[in-house]
Amino acid sequence: MSESNMVGQPAPAAPGKRSNVRTWAVGGITLAVILCCGGAVIGTFKGDEAKPTAGASSSPATSPTSASPTTVAPTTAAPTSAAPTSAIPSPTEAAPPPKPKPKPPSYKTLTERQWKLIAKDPDGYLGKTYVVYGRVTQFDAATGTDSFRADVAHRRMAEDYDYETNTILNGSASDLDNLVEDDIFRANVTVLGSFSYDTQIGGETTVALLQVDSIKVL
Repeated sequence: MSESNMVGQPAPAAPGKRSNVRTWAVGGITLAVILCCGGAVIGTFKGDEAKPTAGASSSPATSPTSASPTTVAPTTAAPTSAAPTSAIPSPTEAAPPPKPKPKPPSYKTLTERQWKLIAKDPDGYLGKTYVVYGRVTQFDAATGTDSFRADVAHRRMAEDYDYETNTILNGSASDLDNLVEDDIFRANVTVLGSFSYDTQIGGETTVALLQVDSIKVL
């Protein structure tokens, strides 16, 4: 071996080592290319996700609609004011039977003693009804048109002076219109009690007071 080969030029590599270096070099270049291409592809994918293609809708197709829920207003129908109908009909009420007419009073005839008892205590026979007879002794402007004074007995007497009991009788003016002094009469009467009045001589007397229900001149 010469000195120039030893100093000036590098020693040639061994054949095995030179092929290995070449292989590593080619492999490194290939790896670099693959890495560069992979980064470009990944960058493209990321760009596609970030920027949608032209003409596509800006809102995603799968986004839910944002319509606000509708609110239903409550109904405010006023309650009906109709009166509830009765489920059970009321029975028809029968008209009450007409009240019977009051019976006319029964006028009793009297004995002499019975009439004397009434004349003695007319207040004790208040409301009782009887048949009496009499003679009109006073029926003028002093007594009026609806009352008169008479002498009364229990029956029709044979003589005018037989009517002995002084009595005051009241009635309607229309019923007494045809009656005058000294008439003899028959009357249905109701006892009203006792009655006191002033006499013409300045005294006072109390007599039986009778209401005339009907009267007939005899």
